[in-house]
Amino acid sequence: MGGINPVKWWIFLYLSTYLTINNIALSSTNNGVSKKTYIVHMDITAIPTTFTDHVSWYSSLVKSIAVPLDDFNEEEEERVMYTYQSAFHGMAARLSEEEAERLEDQNGVVSVLPEVRYELHTTRSPMFLGLEPQDSTSVWTDKLTDHDVVVGVLDTGIWPESQSFNDTGFTSVPAHWRGVCEVGRGFEKRHCNKKIVGARAFYRGYEAATGNINEEKEYKSPRDQDGHGTHTAATVAGSPVHGANLLGYAYGTARGMSPGARIAAYKVCWTGGCFSSDILSAVDKAVTDGVNVMSISLGGGVSSYHRDSLSIAAFGAMEKGILISCSAGNGGPDPVSLTNVSPWITTVGASTMDRDFPGSVKLGSGAMLKGVSLYKGRRNLSPKMMYPVVYTGSNSSSPDPGSLCLEGTLDPHVVSGKIVICDRGISPRVQKGQVVKQAGGIGMILSNTAANGEELVADCHLLPAVAVGEKEGKAIKQYAMTGRNPTANLAFYGTKIGIKPSPVVAAFSSRGPNFLSLEVLKPDLVAPGVNILAAWTGDMGPSSLETDRRRVAFNILSGTSMSCPHVSGVAALLKARHPEWSPAAIKSALMTTAYIHDNTYHPLHDSSTGGLSSPYDHGAGHINPSKAVDPGLIYDIGPQDYFDFLCTQGLTRIQLMVFAKFSNRTCHHSVSGPSDLNYPAISVVFPEDKRVSSLTVHRTVTNVGPPVSKYHVVVSEFKGVNVKVEPSTLNFTKKYQKLSYKVTFTTKTRQTAPQSGALIWKDGVHRVRSPVILTWLSPL
Repeated sequence: MGGINPVKWWIFLYLSTYLTINNIALSSTNNGVSKKTYIVHMDITAIPTTFTDHVSWYSSLVKSIAVPLDDFNEEEEERVMYTYQSAFHGMAARLSEEEAERLEDQNGVVSVLPEVRYELHTTRSPMFLGLEPQDSTSVWTDKLTDHDVVVGVLDTGIWPESQSFNDTGFTSVPAHWRGVCEVGRGFEKRHCNKKIVGARAFYRGYEAATGNINEEKEYKSPRDQDGHGTHTAATVAGSPVHGANLLGYAYGTARGMSPGARIAAYKVCWTGGCFSSDILSAVDKAVTDGVNVMSISLGGGVSSYHRDSLSIAAFGAMEKGILISCSAGNGGPDPVSLTNVSPWITTVGASTMDRDFPGSVKLGSGAMLKGVSLYKGRRNLSPKMMYPVVYTGSNSSSPDPGSLCLEGTLDPHVVSGKIVICDRGISPRVQKGQVVKQAGGIGMILSNTAANGEELVADCHLLPAVAVGEKEGKAIKQYAMTGRNPTANLAFYGTKIGIKPSPVVAAFSSRGPNFLSLEVLKPDLVAPGVNILAAWTGDMGPSSLETDRRRVAFNILSGTSMSCPHVSGVAALLKARHPEWSPAAIKSALMTTAYIHDNTYHPLHDSSTGGLSSPYDHGAGHINPSKAVDPGLIYDIGPQDYFDFLCTQGLTRIQLMVFAKFSNRTCHHSVSGPSDLNYPAISVVFPEDKRVSSLTVHRTVTNVGPPVSKYHVVVSEFKGVNVKVEPSTLNFTKKYQKLSYKVTFTTKTRQTAPQSGALIWKDGVHRVRSPVILTWLSPL
């Protein structure tokens, strides 16, 4: 395939800075000083009955593990520096390394983490995306203009007590905001503040389809019982929360992408699902309320533009200048699995970050196999013992109910007292562990099947459990079925930073092409969506199982639902910096500055195959906020241009009316064909007719950089195709000036597979990159 893969100096500069800071942080905890400060996370439910309060318990624990020093005498009361009981339970204490190790083995201690000078952030994504302000001159330093932007989050509601929605330091509610704070069970007027400026619930469509909501079991109000909405809202615009973590994992400061933005929560999803009438009403109301960006981490099947309620609603919001960011879906790695493919929607796929939560499986054969886990509980396995391991499946490549550990399929006589191997699929991953636990199993090894490959997603399991990839899973299962008295043990290693390579496209992330319009490349881009930590509901355990009685302030989730709010939050930042930009302009800035390399300076890879990912997997590439704020050129698209695009899609007059009901639009034919939509990506489709060997597309760019600037073009070489760009240079004399160019693709030999590459405009400072993909339809 054609394409260019330059090593970008800014990636190198960013990674060099990050590695320098990270190394300083780590070395500061290993400088030979006899005592250092440690943050100790505690399970407050484990407090012995002999203690009346947590302070005395913490002090007693520190005294019990204290090692007297020879060189001076220290009062033990001074060891405990602080105790924490709001954002989390625990203490800060001065300890030697030996004492810290001893303390970690004590009952009730969740984790013992060294304090560092340069704090590693829990969501990790702000630093990974370059959003952390390094000094007062940073473009991302908090500004009051951020506070004027309102992001509407359509989801399962919001848990307003979370510290992520603290409004300390916020100015008054923006004058343009017209929303309200609806009252209902568990939600009062006081739950809105200068951070959560609005909250509404939409349920009429849901009740019409499923019956009345049981208000004793579910909040018929904006309050979030599920947790998903709270998590996405905090990822978009959560206020900084120090000491955030999930049972000691991913410890640090959690913050949203745009911590200065306001949040309006629109509850459209309930226990039985999300209904289009409710979603449509929520979008409509959000437009009236005055949101600037909408973040929608949900989607359904796509049959046509005019039958997609969300697409129709999003079109109306776009006409009002509101950017709509939607998740691509979790149907990957299957091709053509996308949702939310309309060109006026920003469609976001998921990628990994450089943080992981490693675990391992040690077999009685001596083999050590890597995996991941977020388990932290009292039922720890002794590291000095080996335990019986069992797999109830067979050598068949197809999992069966027993191997999948479905409800009622495990025989306690077979699994009791053993580590059970469960195949991934059908039921929720954590629920499989619950089934094992109920049957008397003491641990679980969760094995990927071919559908998931080697991609690993960490879960907050209810018993000791490690997830492994398909290859490791096959090896473990083979050992369990053929070994004599097979045994195993599980180990957990906390949080690790600096994982390479990253980012990698997540296996579950839905893939293109966009079957409604091959000429519109989807997804648009990818953003962090694997193992993301953000705020959580107080009504649900981290596993989301009813049997999970644990309660946490933060949870770690994976999915394109997590990547979508990353883009929504960055879009809010761009809107604050460039209030005059249209939704298309913001999307263009995000797409043309996206990168297609990982932190090893190699092309992006696909987690499902281990090979290179394609534009059908990653779109324009991985979001790069620090470049998007100054893209140089943008590809702008107005509402009429989008409507003219629809006019090329074979819709009838009646079908087009759903997009023109407020504006009485008609086809102006400004777009000669779907490939001529002024999209930041270029997708050209050669028809079945072999006589058509040459196609030309047109684009117009707007200068948002220096008034006087000169750009020259660089285009990839494509197998069997000649490419000509006219003109090859663009000379701008003023800001916001528009200049047009055309690209002609001439086939020398028809190709059986799509060809991908890029077209890049350069002025010596900016690199305005458009992905290019060429497709030949097979002759009939």
